[in-house]
Amino acid sequence: MIRLALLGKNISHSLSPDLYREIYGRENLQYQLFDCRESTDIPSLENMFLGIDGLSITAPYKEHFLNEVIINDPTVEKLRAINCIGKKANTFLATNTDLSAMRRLLPPLLSGRTLVVLGSGAMTRVVSAVASEMGATLVQWSRRNTPAEFRSMPLESISDGNVLVVNCCAREYVFSHKLPENALFWDMNYRHQAHQESFQTISSQYIDGLNLLKGQAEDAAAFWSILKN
Repeated sequence: MIRLALLGKNISHSLSPDLYREIYGRENLQYQLFDCRESTDIPSLENMFLGIDGLSITAPYKEHFLNEVIINDPTVEKLRAINCIGKKANTFLATNTDLSAMRRLLPPLLSGRTLVVLGSGAMTRVVSAVASEMGATLVQWSRRNTPAEFRSMPLESISDGNVLVVNCCAREYVFSHKLPENALFWDMNYRHQAHQESFQTISSQYIDGLNLLKGQAEDAAAFWSILKN
């Protein structure tokens, strides 16, 4: 039996429990949610790990435990964002399995396109890190840093519209601009109802972020397995 948990905010919709049941089998898994409205509501790692073997973390708390864990991957260290914590002996170790999954998934989707990233949070840093490793051209627009471009979204002006748009904005954001004919839209917010509906007529250009969620769950399971052995 493995005991896992997810820490986040407004995570009742999360598919993580179902994904881990697929990985471990329903009868071999106990799963709980730490749904915390404020960071002050988050239990300590010591208290959480009294009842769990592994912890996943989603927005907005990927930076919360940075000073309490050991990170062995220098790229993850630079990201300043973790989404997976395990324990070995008396030490808490952490990684970012969004990063490892992104390393597999981004290259074939990019495939000659110019990368346009929407947002400025932790997932944006993950995409940017992998793009840098690939030597890929990247354009980043956010409401905070480039409000004019974010409002107008001039995608046709970049590589004649031959772009991969990776949406890393919060779930509340709804993309409402025209997508160029040769573009792809990869939504880090999986099963985003408004986006699924608006992209129905061009479904071949829309990629649900569920593929990243599954990939990072598989990598998290591997991480916990290594710590256990």
